[in-house]
Amino acid sequence: MKRPAIALSACLAAGCGGGGSSPDSPPATVSPQVAGQYAVAVRLLDNTCGAVPTVQPQPTSVEQTPGASAFSLAHGGLRVTGSVERDGAFTTQPLAVPDAAGPAMLSLGGRFTTSGLEAIVTVDVAPPAPAPACRYRVEWTGVKQGPPNVLG
Repeated sequence: MKRPAIALSACLAAGCGGGGSSPDSPPATVSPQVAGQYAVAVRLLDNTCGAVPTVQPQPTSVEQTPGASAFSLAHGGLRVTGSVERDGAFTTQPLAVPDAAGPAMLSLGGRFTTSGLEAIVTVDVAPPAPAPACRYRVEWTGVKQGPPNVLG
């Protein structure tokens, strides 16, 4: 009669049966999925450059392989690349853009939500001397068209 007790003890010690996860195992991760079309409203937040290009809504799309952190975003004729975190936070690589006042660098930072995106576009302009460097920032609020974004 000792055999069943030994077999049961061995099974309990080895964690037999059940198929449940151990409390020490990491939770399943959800990979970000943010590709698609967005209807983006834009608003000039602040400006130290004087006259700046008119900010206006443009067709906006995001390309991303589901689960990858890398993505590209097209807004009108502008195309940026960046990376998105599981929680939807994102940044883009700085991009040289033309500006009437002189050379400029553009960057985006924000967050994808399940229903869209929120971002701040920052443009740093370096006009020729003696004009001082300046900056303007534009707020983007986008609504996702189609299925919602998936975040973790």
